[in-house]
Amino acid sequence: MKPTPRTSGPRIGRRTFLATSAATGLALGLPASPAGAAGPGGRVFRSALSVSPFTELVLGSVALTDGTRTARTVEQVQRLFKAHGATEVYARIATLRDAPSGEAQHGLVRGLQRARLARSLGQPFNPEIGLFAVYGDISYQPEPDFSDYPGINPPGPWTSLTVDQMTPILYRYGAAVARQILATGVRVGVWNLGNEIELGLAGVAIRGLVTQTDRWSYSPPDAIDPAIGQMDFTTLIMMPEPDRIAWLEAHLWPHMGRMLAATAAGIRSVSPTARFSSHTSTIGAASTALPVAFWAAMKKAGYHVSELGTSFYPTSNDYGDRLATFKDAANALYSTFGKRVFVAELGYPSATMPPPYAWNSPLPGYPISPEGEHALVRDLVAWGAGRGPLSGVRPWAPDFCVSGWQPMSHFTVSGSTAAAEPVLDAISEGLRLAEGA
Repeated sequence: MKPTPRTSGPRIGRRTFLATSAATGLALGLPASPAGAAGPGGRVFRSALSVSPFTELVLGSVALTDGTRTARTVEQVQRLFKAHGATEVYARIATLRDAPSGEAQHGLVRGLQRARLARSLGQPFNPEIGLFAVYGDISYQPEPDFSDYPGINPPGPWTSLTVDQMTPILYRYGAAVARQILATGVRVGVWNLGNEIELGLAGVAIRGLVTQTDRWSYSPPDAIDPAIGQMDFTTLIMMPEPDRIAWLEAHLWPHMGRMLAATAAGIRSVSPTARFSSHTSTIGAASTALPVAFWAAMKKAGYHVSELGTSFYPTSNDYGDRLATFKDAANALYSTFGKRVFVAELGYPSATMPPPYAWNSPLPGYPISPEGEHALVRDLVAWGAGRGPLSGVRPWAPDFCVSGWQPMSHFTVSGSTAAAEPVLDAISEGLRLAEGA
């Protein structure tokens, strides 16, 4: 869950989805299920504290400090995170070289800057290849724009193509973007494909909560399956979960799996040992059946990953025992596929989020406070690391403290500086607890 992209069109992002969910009484059909380290064998836990798509914006207003170090440049921010246990550098990369989205920048140029930063700090790089022109998430999944890749020329408008026409193009794009990233000299640990993709990706998607922005309008991929464009977000989410899964298995997921497999094959043509992951949304963390069915469909379509990703924002809605449900889902994924779960986006607020967003539903035992935020992240890592089902966690935009996202960040602004909150050390503390388990 990221801050809502700012466009001249409808500003409906995942925050708005969650608010809409609460207002309409979204029925996920979940029973309140019971609750189901850097650990044995030297397994590395991905402590994915990283500079974000907002870091340059933040540094234009404040410096970040942990009381010992003060960071005024992007490199200094990542060094600060590294001092608190960060193991990698992250970037979301859109198909366009310059891809501003509200306060964020997802363009390839920024991504290559992050790759060079990772190389200079001796950390692996985790690029998230979005397969959209600028930005997309669970609320909408726009198509890619390959105009910055002269050698990639789709034979018509993207959503007019069949999957057989899309896959060789995605293969070429995967190879092209991988060559540019690896030319920086960086080592890529894991390649992430897409962003919150269980309801579509790369323009092959249902009608989402957003159907138009200042640069994009929804166009149904009728050449693939007319049923996709006839389905809308609210109708699909309100279905009983078995029906929702059955519809996705019949109409959407097989095509997505082929597209992801083609992109991965293109990357592997440049980096034969490349490892992959993708992630579903916080909706996917609110169930066991849906994420298991999703990853089974991806595997059946030929998309093979090393880690199974998900977002997890437990205060976003109240659907029973959210932490226990997440643990059940992670355990089910690990036992079913033998792959650990990477929490690609994690956030727990240190203060009440501003309305109208539905981010203010605390978990029992974890108040919405700096102490509750710290305890939740610490305890989640202590549970999931080591012999547990988690491969790592990425706090989403931990440096983005100059906006309404501040309670989800790891800093509190005071004047010209922003001081670290206790959560900055929560992953390291959780790992120590896991090692002693």
